[in-house]
Parts: sequence; structure tokens; C-alpha cells
Amino acid sequence: MTRIDFYQLDPQQHSVDRVVCELCQKAYENKQFTLLLTQSEQQSAHLDRQLWVFEDDSFIPHDARESEEFMSPILIHNEPALTDERQLLINLTDAIPTYFAQFERVIELVTENNRALAREHYNYYRERGYPLTHHKL
Repeated sequence: MTRIDFYQLDPQQHSVDRVVCELCQKAYENKQFTLLLTQSEQQSAHLDRQLWVFEDDSFIPHDARESEEFMSPILIHNEPALTDERQLLINLTDAIPTYFAQFERVIELVTENNRALAREHYNYYRERGYPLTHHKL
């Protein structure tokens, strides 16, 4: 069954961009193929740039498009359709993707701006019996 993790960010200590990059780096190091689902094409492009400049000494292979020849460890996009097998979904959208249960794990970020929406997502997953974990950062 898909595990759902909620990461509550303290805006004084953590930026969303930084946490997303850290989560992608950790997923890459753990060999978890990841879908970073964004709200818009602009957010996808922004996070694509952030992953390149995140750390001077790190490299997080990622792409915004699927390739038939190579499966990028981190796929960033804002399309609702799932096109391949991945273990981790980092959901940055306002909606819960219909295919979320195909992943081993889903991460939802809780910020000052989306707290009410995050509660709705939490209740949705809880009512359906998914294992939930809450992390305060």
C-alpha cells in the first residue's frame, strides 16, 4: 500500500525550493525513480533550474520529458498523466492525482499558503486507509 508523507515546512527555516531539491537528491541517492509533479509549466522550469544550482558539489539527474532510451531518475512535469513506473511521487499540485496509488510513496509539502488544502489531502488519504506520516521541518 502506498505510504503518504506530509512534510510541514517552517517558513523561517526552510524554503519549498530547497526542501524539494533535498528530497530529490535523497531519492536519487536511494535509487528511487521520482515524479516531481508541479502546478504549472513555469514551476517545472523553475525547479529544473533549481536542481542544477542546488548544491555546488551535487548532481541530481533530472529531465522535463520522458525518453524512450533513458529513464531519468527525476522527472519534472505538470501533466496529470503518468507514463512510466516510478517509486516516489512528490506532489506539488493542488489536486491528488488519480494514479497516486501506483507509487510506493507520496510526499506532500505543507506550507503557510496551502495548510487548508493539505488538511483536505490528509483527510482524503486517511479516509481511504493509507498509512500517513507527518514530519515537522
